Amino acid sequence: MSSAIQPRIALVAFSSLGDGLIYLMMAENLRRNGFSVTYFGNIGYQLRNWLPQFEIRPYPTIEEMDSALADYHLVIMSPPQFLRDCMDEAMTEAMRRKWLLICQKTPDNWRFDLGELKRTSLPPEIYTRLKPLLDAGGSMRRREYTTESVVDITLEYLRDAMGLQDLIRNVPLTPPPHLVFRRHSRRIIISPDSAWPEKKDWPPNAFLKLCQKLEKQGQQPKLVVAPANHEHWRNMPGNRYETPMFLDIGELAAYIYESAAVIANDSGNGHLASFLGLPVVTIYRKKNPNFHWRPDWAPATVVCPRLTLPGLHGEIWKPFVFVDDVLKAREALS
Repeated sequence: MSSAIQPRIALVAFSSLGDGLIYLMMAENLRRNGFSVTYFGNIGYQLRNWLPQFEIRPYPTIEEMDSALADYHLVIMSPPQFLRDCMDEAMTEAMRRKWLLICQKTPDNWRFDLGELKRTSLPPEIYTRLKPLLDAGGSMRRREYTTESVVDITLEYLRDAMGLQDLIRNVPLTPPPHLVFRRHSRRIIISPDSAWPEKKDWPPNAFLKLCQKLEKQGQQPKLVVAPANHEHWRNMPGNRYETPMFLDIGELAAYIYESAAVIANDSGNGHLASFLGLPVVTIYRKKNPNFHWRPDWAPATVVCPRLTLPGLHGEIWKPFVFVDDVLKAREALS
């Protein structure tokens, strides 16, 4: 399609690592279907050199948001956390009347049909191209799901709600030229933290025991945690394993890309590894190996507790995920 009649879409991603990658997949599929896409989000911006096929920008500030998005024919937005923190009823009403607000699950008042506004404000050829998208706001989950992953759900939304026909699951990447995919065939990244440690994290001693067993098998376990947790893990008693620190998602992506596999809690690093094509083992707190937010761009498996027990502060699960189960899951993905 000629760029002269390509509708210009701004896609503003939610702030988390997993969501940021989902919206990179969305941006690529919008691009493939004839739209000129600019992705806004700090996760994608740190990976911009891997994705030269569309423009990627960091978030504007709240004060700059309207002016930064003003020149686009359509804004599709999963409001980042700094916006959600301000979204009272009046602000939500104003946002949904100018931007297509989306998320996996949204409040009912996010949805608004932008068809009439765009019909009267856009050139006819642009409006015609955008028309199938204009009532696609609100929740991406438009039916009950069972075993489908968030990747599956998003692709179905793009097809059924937005009417996109040319869809792909794996986003074409352009890694820096000095990198070699899975160059370090024995390097296993262990990702023992998450955004909700009390809820999602397998115990540190279990991860260290896993590292010991991997080392005995001839593997090279490396502990990779968020910068805020690095000092804690580097100085943890019993941690004699290399614990590199990455201040930028692009640097982390390069390290993951050359590794053999990732073993992680339910966290963003597992999604990033899967997005890059690596096998991933996810340790999950519930007895549901098909939970929706599992990594699902590359071969992956989920290790669940053998049982859970009721507790005062939620289900007790951590003692019932066994190191040997995690090892077997990793070996099955080799």
